[in-house]
Amino acid sequence: MITIYKNNNESSWSKYVLCISFPENIQQQINEWEANLDKMVFDEQIKTGSYHGRVPVRDNIREYMKGLNEKGIVRPYYGATGAQACSYFLQVTPPTCAIGVEHETAEEKVSFEDSVEIIQIDAAENTHRIKNAFMVRNQEYRTLQKWKNWNEKEEFTSRYIYKFFSTSIGMVIKVTDTHTKDQIDISDYDNW
Repeated sequence: MITIYKNNNESSWSKYVLCISFPENIQQQINEWEANLDKMVFDEQIKTGSYHGRVPVRDNIREYMKGLNEKGIVRPYYGATGAQACSYFLQVTPPTCAIGVEHETAEEKVSFEDSVEIIQIDAAENTHRIKNAFMVRNQEYRTLQKWKNWNEKEEFTSRYIYKFFSTSIGMVIKVTDTHTKDQIDISDYDNW
């Protein structure tokens, strides 16, 4: 079951306002899928110096990657700020939530759907138990609240698609309004 925690206590908004957590079995499937694609990208980068002509790897980085490969470590190069190549898309359509994952370098997609539970909670009570989660923090949520397309009553409906993309320096978060097709970037770049 996918769990969405909504923090109603503004005094603890520094932890998070929204937290979307999905189950271990889905995370495991995503991890295995991503690992297979990362291996494919990594092997080609070592062999050719790029992946299908994209994401070129300098010779010194390529030599380092060869050393990692000899140790059994798979670590493809996704650019200076690329921690990983996957974007996560989440859309709540009660009683379920759809999770889409796109490996942007390999241009592959996978999707999952599971039941969803929405819990109203004070973040201070729950942060130590949350795993496999994406969080929307105070400033990000405030940016969302100012958006002309935001309707808090519909935040957990099919109206909005939440996109999360991890970089080596922070999390990019975008929200798309499916009614208007408008998108907002709510990432808190100032705190990266």
